[in-house]
Amino acid sequence: MPKKKSENSELTLRELLIATNHEKLVDILLSLHESNHDVGKQLDIIFAGLDDDPKKIVSMIKKEIASLKRSSKFVDYYESDSLADRLNDLRLRIAGDLNAKSPKIAFEMMLDFLDLHKNTLERVDDSNGTVSGVFFTACDDLGLLAGHINHLNNQEIVEIVFARFMNNNYSIYDGIIQSFKDILKDQGFDLLKEKLEHVVNDKNAFTIKHGLKSIADCKNDVDEYIAACAFKDGICAHDHLDIAKRLIKHWRPKEALKWLDDMEIPINHSWQQDKKDLKIQALELDGNYEQAQKERLLWFSETLSPKIYGEILKAAKPDFKETFQSDAIKKTFQFPEPHGALSFLVQIQEFEEVAKFVHARFDELNGRQYYTLRPAADLLQNTDPIAATLLYRKMIEPVLDETKSKYYNYAAKDLVTCGVLNFKIANWGTLQNHEEYLKAIEIKHKRKVSFWAEYKSALQKQAAKEAKMVRSSV
Repeated sequence: MPKKKSENSELTLRELLIATNHEKLVDILLSLHESNHDVGKQLDIIFAGLDDDPKKIVSMIKKEIASLKRSSKFVDYYESDSLADRLNDLRLRIAGDLNAKSPKIAFEMMLDFLDLHKNTLERVDDSNGTVSGVFFTACDDLGLLAGHINHLNNQEIVEIVFARFMNNNYSIYDGIIQSFKDILKDQGFDLLKEKLEHVVNDKNAFTIKHGLKSIADCKNDVDEYIAACAFKDGICAHDHLDIAKRLIKHWRPKEALKWLDDMEIPINHSWQQDKKDLKIQALELDGNYEQAQKERLLWFSETLSPKIYGEILKAAKPDFKETFQSDAIKKTFQFPEPHGALSFLVQIQEFEEVAKFVHARFDELNGRQYYTLRPAADLLQNTDPIAATLLYRKMIEPVLDETKSKYYNYAAKDLVTCGVLNFKIANWGTLQNHEEYLKAIEIKHKRKVSFWAEYKSALQKQAAKEAKMVRSSV
């Protein structure tokens, strides 16, 4: 299973290679050239690029494209990075080495390279998007390469862009109009717009509308963008957001507010946040700072958003800040959704209030929401070990009760942590102490053998960790 590369490790390796004796590297590369077929092909392309005559590198690139085109083996997720690297090396040879020798041939080769995308994406698990990302970049390269060719006229460019844009099953060409914006210019955009409108039908209406919007954005024309949104099927709810965003960019806040006010979506729709955010931007651009702050306060009261909380404080007058902060904390204890309230307190770093909240609303918390509970539990280990223990117990219970074996290692570590925290707690009050809790789950879940094996392993690791700390302190 190949490891995913990090920028830091790549940078360190680069520095090491530069510092290495060059003759040793030459020997290693010669050995790889003979023993590793894929490395040998890549080196051959690099060597071909050193020749002033483009014929050699063109021949090598064509061979590599033909090899990739013939490939039918399925590439799984763990192998996808290697395929992406191979594709990207080929892309760079075309966009760099070949372009320096013959921009015209480089443009033609990049078209051939892009034609690989359908066959390639059909045989790879590209969950992380690295393979498709190479083709997206190649599409941008295509526009840059076209700019280096003097004899291409507007009609030829439009035909290429139109054909690729309309044959876009894998979304590789979503941005091709944008990639060619510096070449198409007004006359080219007009020709492309005419072609798009001429072929529209019920099946491709969405694609045509997307193309017309892209043209409007390339021309930085908000009114043309509005017309594109209205084309064929009329303006949809999300178009209101996109139009408002562009009107704000063009310093037309009153029109933006009108589009937002006319937008009809359910009160609990996910787009409401974007709508509110744009409304606040438009109000401030229009100089209506007081109303913008009112909108933030209303938004915060509905969501307890840490982002909006920070924006309110940033825009607030000094005499309002203290009262608002106090009221915001009080609001968390009455907020109907406890996990959002707890997350808010953690993110604004009100540590004492986090502990109070856990004690006050512990029964309402759900252990399945570990992404909220765990940061709070980790935070409370030193300040309130009882509150931290309660949260760890919350996360342990659903794992064991629902026999979620793939999470046993987390539950085991949490149970060990509870044991560590036990030594920090002098008075449990009315709560079940650790020994009683451990005995209860041992009885209830005694048949979950794999969990107790995980627990034993976690105990051993904790003991080793503590022993190491003792040795280092001596």
